[in-house]
Amino acid sequence: MRLTRTRRVVVLIVASLASLAAWELAARLGLSQLGVLAPPSAVVVELAQNAGLYANNFAATAWVAARGWFWGDLAAIVLAVLFVQFRVLELLLQRLALVLYCLPLVAVMPLLQLTFDPDTARVVLAGLSVFFTTLVGTMLGLRSADGGQLTVVRAWGGGGLAALRFVRTPTGIPAILTGLQIGAAAATLGAVFGEFIGADRGLGVLLINGLQQLHLAQVFAVAVLATLMAAVPYGLLGIARRILVPWSTGLSTAAAEAPGRGSALRRIGNAIGWAVASVAVIIGAWWLYLIAFGVTPFVGKSPAVVWTYLTSLPGAAQNRADLVEALGVTLVHAGAGYAAGLLIGILVATVFVLVPPLELAFTPLTVALRSVPIVALIPVLIVLFGRGLPGVVAITTIVTFFPTLANVQQAMSRVPSDALVLMRSYDASVAQTLWRLRLPTALPAIFASARIAAPAAILGATLAEWLATGDGLGHMIVSARAFHNYTQLWAAAVLLAAVSVVFYSLVSAAERAVLSRFTVAR
Repeated sequence: MRLTRTRRVVVLIVASLASLAAWELAARLGLSQLGVLAPPSAVVVELAQNAGLYANNFAATAWVAARGWFWGDLAAIVLAVLFVQFRVLELLLQRLALVLYCLPLVAVMPLLQLTFDPDTARVVLAGLSVFFTTLVGTMLGLRSADGGQLTVVRAWGGGGLAALRFVRTPTGIPAILTGLQIGAAAATLGAVFGEFIGADRGLGVLLINGLQQLHLAQVFAVAVLATLMAAVPYGLLGIARRILVPWSTGLSTAAAEAPGRGSALRRIGNAIGWAVASVAVIIGAWWLYLIAFGVTPFVGKSPAVVWTYLTSLPGAAQNRADLVEALGVTLVHAGAGYAAGLLIGILVATVFVLVPPLELAFTPLTVALRSVPIVALIPVLIVLFGRGLPGVVAITTIVTFFPTLANVQQAMSRVPSDALVLMRSYDASVAQTLWRLRLPTALPAIFASARIAAPAAILGATLAEWLATGDGLGHMIVSARAFHNYTQLWAAAVLLAAVSVVFYSLVSAAERAVLSRFTVAR
């Protein structure tokens, strides 16, 4: 079902007004009295009465988010191009990029503040928030080039640079723009989170003050402004994608890479060898960071110190037991939210592709859920689901849902036009076209989303444990920082990063196995 431009505008206006009415009604019927939801009318009054205050703090956060978004996305795109062009760099450095993405924000921000000036530390945190999702999305786009076109380039004597210029880059632009869209929301969250610790202005400061004073109108005024900060560039980049890459709906998506040649034993040996090399690179980068930035030994713990803490100290056995117990709690929280966020994201993306009016009506809501600082949503989620497992799953689901929705929806919309014509010529139903064409075509994006969501689920779980449940590795990291037990903090952060890398690697292995058999041929 296709809508004219006028009808799209009408649907968008009606959907927005209906959402505002439902919000006002829910707040007036009791949620406002419970202290979890301010009505839109109160938010408007708050913004009008304190316009100067909100404008100044909005500008401060937006400037940090914009710089973090720019530098984080630029670094991700450059590194993705290098990874695609030089496989050895990917094998060596991708796990390091993953570790940077998986480091808990609660542990990272104090270290950044000790390394850089406060403004630069917040920009770096915002950049780290967008880096990995853009990296994965850009690699997916560059590798989605049509195999026949790559063969033509090689047949005419072109090398890797020619293939990158004439085939991979035009094909990858839609996926790159999707990564930039997702990054707009992630940069906003990173900037706001960076203002939680040590900042003197910004939306994050207003948010913390509003929560401490139980000033609901201020909390949701900040939430609305943060949503606008993320939603406006998200929408503009979506328009740019439709204008700049009109060919994006007529390209096939990437097939699985061919498995490595040689015996199974040789392939396993190569995988182990590259994994060991990656670990060496990560440990080397850890040492280099401590030395290059002169981090004090009281705060910055070396690999040797963490190893001794876990193996040789008199209380090493208890240290390991505490970490394992907390890890078990975090894995339950992350696993449930991961599965729920991934499944719901795929289902919603499918519905949006099949019913465009629903996409137009609900996309603003999905963007808002991802853009609103999760700390502002936690009171609502706790009231609705409680402080136990359901509440943590709800928080983690929101963290993993949006990247999955954006990637899968974009991939399903890029089904080759000739394939759709062929399905219509066979009088295929909508369900048959979905099952036999759209889902197989979207498999690379589904697995890319699964890879991105794997560490994101663990990060979401630790955030929920910090703000809601008071257990798991998230709570352990916050407690260790509060009591200056930095060795435990580093050990917990390393454990989280290691588990995230293993989780990511398992999803990647499943991806290679599935796509080698079921992906639409290039």
